[in-house]
Amino acid sequence: MENLNLYLKLQKPIPFYDICMIYQPSFEEIFDYRLEEFEKLLLPYYITVDSLFDDEITEEEKEGLNTFDLLCSSQDVVNFLFLSLEFFCKNKFDVDEQGIFFDGFEGRLNKDNFDEFAEIILKICGRERPVKEKKPVFKNDRQRDIWEKLQEGRRRNAKNNEVKLEDIINYCEFGGRSYIPIEEIKKWTIWRIINCYSSIMGISTYNDHFRIYLVSGEKSLIENKHWTDLLKLNYQYKE
Repeated sequence: MENLNLYLKLQKPIPFYDICMIYQPSFEEIFDYRLEEFEKLLLPYYITVDSLFDDEITEEEKEGLNTFDLLCSSQDVVNFLFLSLEFFCKNKFDVDEQGIFFDGFEGRLNKDNFDEFAEIILKICGRERPVKEKKPVFKNDRQRDIWEKLQEGRRRNAKNNEVKLEDIINYCEFGGRSYIPIEEIKKWTIWRIINCYSSIMGISTYNDHFRIYLVSGEKSLIENKHWTDLLKLNYQYKE
């Protein structure tokens, strides 16, 4: 979708084609909804064909499947989806043979556009769909055992190094060049909070590298890098 980052930055409702408007909830709205309950609203958007079937079916068999039809096959997931649409779209909706339609719009939310819709919802919330690493072909049980232990180690390290949301908010409040009142941060979306945190940490890392460069003369630390690049919303910082 064009200009998505601009809508995210301005925290404005996002027009999703002629299907619906996607509203961006503030952290305060999410907190008042209760974080545990809010997490349930995101469950339908994490679902993909790969996440459900993994290596159980072939790539050829997956070609005939789509995320929207799969999640609609589970009434529990559909219930969470409907609650989520009420929360994010703030509009009445109904279902017909073409998909889900909203009052005042002609289009349908269906298998042709649900994946894009899901990615936008998750991005607003600072999330993304998990990507499963495809299992290699093992020559023997020892190779399989080593690979599984490595995967377990990666998951454990990721959990240990995970930065909690309350810490991210604290960095935004106190970690920048100027103090940002918590009352202001509460009005932000989770995307904006994480963007602020990433910018602060990215610039801090660049400044650390620059200081090391001044002492060591290692140009590779800052070559083809500049702190302004870190403020570009699609920039990926590379060590």
